[in-house]
Amino acid sequence: MTAWTGRALLDDDDDEFDFKKLFLHHLAPGLGCIIAFLMFVSPLKTVLQIRANKHLGDLNPLPLVAIIANCAAWLIYGCINADPYVIAANEPGLLLGIFMTVSCYGFADPKARDVMLKALMFFSVLLSSVGIAIALFIEDDEWASKTAGYTAVFILLCYYGAPLSSMAEVLRTRSSASLFWPTSLMNTINGLLWVAYGTAVNDPFIAIPNAIGAAFGVIQIGLINIYPAKKVAAAETAPERERLVADGEAEA
Repeated sequence: MTAWTGRALLDDDDDEFDFKKLFLHHLAPGLGCIIAFLMFVSPLKTVLQIRANKHLGDLNPLPLVAIIANCAAWLIYGCINADPYVIAANEPGLLLGIFMTVSCYGFADPKARDVMLKALMFFSVLLSSVGIAIALFIEDDEWASKTAGYTAVFILLCYYGAPLSSMAEVLRTRSSASLFWPTSLMNTINGLLWVAYGTAVNDPFIAIPNAIGAAFGVIQIGLINIYPAKKVAAAETAPERERLVADGEAEA
């Protein structure tokens, strides 16, 4: 494994400062780290409100589980390739994802809890199996990187596609209450920045899935604008809220 030593800021054939290389190799992933943090933290206000109200509301908790898996997979890839930008972009997301998932689990209905638990167990088995395979059976560094890369790409697509069920619900109900527009916006911007970085360093594992993710984000923003969120009447949600709180207290 070769340690990351930074990208050249100067052309091989020119001693003048190259701003394009600076932007693509350093500023783009640096901004990507910031945008990634904002993307991962964007549901936090809603999660804190859920903790205060003891009611999950319209938030789809499945993307929170996907945040954990996505960040863990990219941390493995970043560590194998010694890429500080990939590592810095995903470490905060892993911690935030764990906090938000655990917070929402207690106030979700039994069906949502079951889905969250199954998703978490699936990703845990997948990541631990990949880690064991790389550590014990794959000696070639290139193949170790590819194995981690394919795994990270698969989970990243799951993460970007996690709101697909919500998108179908939006089309069915003509309400975007189940979509969170700050997350969709951050997905789009974040994806474009990492496409620029992945293309610059010739890393398809970074460029291609982030291009798909940016496209998902654009579609979600379009749905949010076409179908504004419809608020449910308080009289209709009060009994359900009481039941959810009781369930949460029973399992606490």
